Amino acid sequence: MQYEATQCVVNSDRYAFLLDAATGTGKTAIAAATQILLHSNATYICRTKQLQEQVLADFPYARLLKGRTNYRCQLQPDRFPDVTADDCIGEHCVKRNSCDYKMAKAGALASPLAVLNTAYFLTEANYVGGFTDILLLVADEVDTLELELLDFIQVVITQRQLDRLHIEPPRFKTKFEAWLEWAQSALPAIETAVDELAEELTKISSSASIFWSRGQLDALRRKKQFERLLGKLRFFVSAVDKTWVWYPETQKWTFKPVWISGYAAKNLWRHTTRVLGMSATILDPLQLSRNIGLQTSSVDYLVLPSQFPTQNRPIIYRPAANLTAKTMVSELPKLACEVERILAQHPNEKVLCHTVSYKVRDYLLTNIRSKRLLTHNVADRQEKLRAFKNSEQPLVLLSPSMERGIDLPDSNCRVIIVCKLPFPDLSDPQISQRLYASKDGKQWYAHRVASSLIQMTGRGMRSTTDYCKSYILDEQFERFMSSHRGLFHQWWLDAVQ
Repeated sequence: MQYEATQCVVNSDRYAFLLDAATGTGKTAIAAATQILLHSNATYICRTKQLQEQVLADFPYARLLKGRTNYRCQLQPDRFPDVTADDCIGEHCVKRNSCDYKMAKAGALASPLAVLNTAYFLTEANYVGGFTDILLLVADEVDTLELELLDFIQVVITQRQLDRLHIEPPRFKTKFEAWLEWAQSALPAIETAVDELAEELTKISSSASIFWSRGQLDALRRKKQFERLLGKLRFFVSAVDKTWVWYPETQKWTFKPVWISGYAAKNLWRHTTRVLGMSATILDPLQLSRNIGLQTSSVDYLVLPSQFPTQNRPIIYRPAANLTAKTMVSELPKLACEVERILAQHPNEKVLCHTVSYKVRDYLLTNIRSKRLLTHNVADRQEKLRAFKNSEQPLVLLSPSMERGIDLPDSNCRVIIVCKLPFPDLSDPQISQRLYASKDGKQWYAHRVASSLIQMTGRGMRSTTDYCKSYILDEQFERFMSSHRGLFHQWWLDAVQ
């Protein structure tokens, strides 16, 4: 199967090839083989460190490149991580030829397979250089590119930034138009601040080759922060209009485009000659292409079925609660009872419980009496995940945010519970605009739900000898399936009971 899939990719005459392949079909191997057969270096981008490490483990000749803050400054290696390669004085540095970051970057550029974090790649390609004019770009989890591009394109202005620059926000902070006018007038002040810091750093750069003082570090970091803000505001003035949405908070103001497709060509696709996009949940190649700004006529598509035995990955629909916004409070007790019942049926097995929201998570945490429960917050997510994996106890991990990028093979997870269908939050202005004010908003919304649901049920099933049972408890599942069954792959539907 891998050989045939590789041949399809290599022989395609389209700009982009979308490979929809379930876990276990060897997507990484197909990407590596494509790079070899095309006789061209490739840049492999993915969201998580786990995926990066997987590529390096499978292909030792690959080279990983991280952001500058992950490397020591050779001038002051003992001060890492307080001082990193990101605190660079540039051409005045006497250690520039032995810089850890520069050597890692040179190695990645020369490697047949360079592995980068997607967010880092976008910054590097658009603002620094080096990873542009790529012959082959491999985008793992290609259906998440939309979110990565959104994070890259959105404009965030904080009160803390303005305080450092001694700039006042617009008088009418709750008016979108006021921010557009304010941005134009704020640019000169930020430009002046950058110039003053640049002049200050030029004067101290010769002595900085020996030792960085705290004042010098602060000046350098302020300059970089102001430069980033300056770039964002220039983009803001040129691109933001009333088709964008915004989030008017008290200390932070965020502006996002409703769709990123119009910005994808300039910020992503122009940097590569050819694209291989891979995921287990592409599902609808036309919808995905529209989401990430690919011309549908320039895309080829192939689906590979799951190689895992259906009997090893049953998905049991057990309608326990009707979890809508209106019925949530009255239905949560029913959900908690069913979760308790499932935990009692699996007393000696690890369980990943997808709560989808913190509200559901908090209710279960408060109302289920069990010493097995483990959860996390934003800051300690990775720490708690490691604790869950390393423990020999039959823990139950309650999480609202582990639908992707989590690898729990064998005894690390034998049971998955999906408490609630992963509907995007309609109180979010961007999501609401997409759904109700866009031609294909409903299809996009359904595609997002189906993709997330398939990802959720796949976290504990990682090989042909593995086995993991999934439970879906939300009554909304039946209604959703009656309208959108065609979005799901047959190999996934075959497992539903």
